[in-house]
Amino acid sequence: MSNSNPSSYAAPPTVWKDLPRRFLTVGIGVPGIALQMRYYFTSWLFFQVSHLICLLEWKNLIPPTGVEDCKKNDDVAGTSRAAAANGSNANGTQQKVYAILFDDKWNSLSDLERCEFYVFSFCSLTMTMIPTPLLPLAVMFAGISLRMIQYIPKFQSSTSQSIHTIQHYQFGLVYISTGFHYLLQIRRDGGARHIGCLLFIVWMSDTGALILGRLMNKYNNKNSNGKDGKRGVFLSFLKAISPGKTIPGLIGGVVTGPISSLLYPIEVPSSASLSSISFLHINNHILQKLILGLILSAVGIIGDLAESSVKRMSGKKDSGGLLPGHGGVVDRFDSLFTAGIVYFYLILA
Repeated sequence: MSNSNPSSYAAPPTVWKDLPRRFLTVGIGVPGIALQMRYYFTSWLFFQVSHLICLLEWKNLIPPTGVEDCKKNDDVAGTSRAAAANGSNANGTQQKVYAILFDDKWNSLSDLERCEFYVFSFCSLTMTMIPTPLLPLAVMFAGISLRMIQYIPKFQSSTSQSIHTIQHYQFGLVYISTGFHYLLQIRRDGGARHIGCLLFIVWMSDTGALILGRLMNKYNNKNSNGKDGKRGVFLSFLKAISPGKTIPGLIGGVVTGPISSLLYPIEVPSSASLSSISFLHINNHILQKLILGLILSAVGIIGDLAESSVKRMSGKKDSGGLLPGHGGVVDRFDSLFTAGIVYFYLILA
């Protein structure tokens, strides 16, 4: 088929097979989230429940340390999936939810590893409720606490290879815990409009990246076959983290961000740091919103790549299966973890 044929640029139909599930999840989720964001308590509850689920999914993303770990995880995963597949009644539904949240790790954890997870969860939840100026101190002491658990007398004789677990949870403190801290701060200090602005820009940017990435996927693969050595440093870096990531996808996200920012009915406050960047001399509200959308979409990509690198190490495609067509909750929040911090300091700090 000639490259000039427009159909050669279209993604194969199977690429879009998850669209019905995606639309169903979005159709139910977006109105529900919008309603919860209107009130402080319901928005706080939404973020903290999402936070707890993210912690459980993060536990399931601990990289295996060897062949035995992989085999043990596969055995338990098979049991969990079998339990999830059985039953069509309420008990069957409970089994499915349990299998999704506790997947292939929980039953195989040692006492030391379970203790590390409890400490990680406690520290993470605490970090979302402390004043922002104390956050660096909290991250440091939480990381130290995780490092010291293995020296408690009860665990000194443990043969568990916990160093990978400790490092994984320490990164989780920086990535997930800090991310949720700032999401809650934005809702508290900026109200429903500002947290809505952040969610709209970042999730629309993710959607733009998905659509353009899939539309150009066939063309991209066709032109990259047999040319791995000529990819360039950046594309090789990108593919090493996530084989599914494409340059068109990144462009789609970066372009959609500023457009989404313009569409959202909110103005950048005159007191915002973005308005007072002296070397840019940004006084035009439209230009401010375009720059805000561009920055958030670019920073959101970094958050997405951070989670992709963790999934790559753990051998997982998604962080979970709780959201049909979208993967897990961490998959939906990955870009928000980094974009939320930047939004807070650009707009509200």
